[in-house]
Amino acid sequence: MEKCSQSIFALNAYMPSKSTPIVPTGEMPYSSLWGQVIKDERTRLAIDQGSMARALGLSQSAYSRLESGDSTMNVWQMRECARLLNLTVADLLMRVDAFELQLQQAKVEVVAEKRTNPAAALIGLAVLAMLLKA
Repeated sequence: MEKCSQSIFALNAYMPSKSTPIVPTGEMPYSSLWGQVIKDERTRLAIDQGSMARALGLSQSAYSRLESGDSTMNVWQMRECARLLNLTVADLLMRVDAFELQLQQAKVEVVAEKRTNPAAALIGLAVLAMLLKA
């Protein structure tokens, strides 16, 4: 038994005395950011997903994938979403750019497409949700 405690002590001798906490960083795909900004505006105007989907000629589930960033909007869909929200594409893009800047300041990386780190994506979504509510 004593030999075991000596081994543990020997291992502790090589460990740093102060540990550096690992702070997870978040990330968000650009398509998710775009979709979340549209979703926020849509819910603010009390427009349901089904109405947006029908206007775009999509099923509700296909439209939901656009808002979540699982699918990427094409230019025509962006324009139609803006029109349905009584905005211009430039207005939406300015909002997306503003939130992207805030996310970067909060140490959330905006990436081109989804990666395989679900924790980073959840952190990114949580930060964006806080920013959208502010």
